[in-house]
Amino acid sequence: MSGQPEKLLELQSAADALGVHYQTAYRWVRSGRLPAEIIGGKYLVSSHDIAKFGAGRDLPQAPGAPSPARLVRQGDRMLESLLAGDETGARKIARRLVDEGTTIVDLIEQVIVPPMQAIGQAWHDGNLTIWVEHRASAIIERALGDLLPNPRGRRRGTVVVTALSGDLHSLPTTMAAMALREAHWHVHHLGADLPGEELIDFCAIHGEVDVAVISVTDSDAVVGAEEVADKIRAAGTPTLVGGSGKTLGELIDEVQHAADSRRS
Repeated sequence: MSGQPEKLLELQSAADALGVHYQTAYRWVRSGRLPAEIIGGKYLVSSHDIAKFGAGRDLPQAPGAPSPARLVRQGDRMLESLLAGDETGARKIARRLVDEGTTIVDLIEQVIVPPMQAIGQAWHDGNLTIWVEHRASAIIERALGDLLPNPRGRRRGTVVVTALSGDLHSLPTTMAAMALREAHWHVHHLGADLPGEELIDFCAIHGEVDVAVISVTDSDAVVGAEEVADKIRAAGTPTLVGGSGKTLGELIDEVQHAADSRRS
């Protein structure tokens, strides 16, 4: 079949060819298992990659990734470990789930974020001291560092991720960087509390950067972040300003769309 020209199929057609529901194919694309491009706002999959993926599915399969219910239970266990300052327990939970097939995005959004939100709310309500939240954040940062993804295959492009001066929360930037790396992006992770002019200079010096991502955890900092973003955009680099409420999946899609718009 190698003599036939390669075709690009929309995701629904790819799902039909593989005999699965659209959402199943969508999860495969988002996890990086099924290569795809975003063109004109739509996922397109090559006929070659569909055939290759379909052939691989016919081989004996490893056990499936943990179910959503199991992830919820592990999230409860993660909360217990974080409240107790049990770093070994937290690392074991994260490592075991990834080894069982959980994606970094699912680990973060379903097992890590809910406990961290619960801890943050408890501190806000006066039921926990701030050091409990700080300790939990530090444990999660180190646990995620153990799981730094390095997926096989060609990188989609280059992204820089940071939070600007005054925003001391580095965990959201770590989560964003890891999710983008898992999605086959090369990431410059500059951490938190970075002066805006330094980010502007970084993008000017590193011309290979396709998209800049600025994490914002304080709503009062959005205006300042947008001002820095506008300067970077004016120099030619698409820049996203992220805040609470967005999922990592949405971030990955927005980065891809921004990179595609720049290249078109």
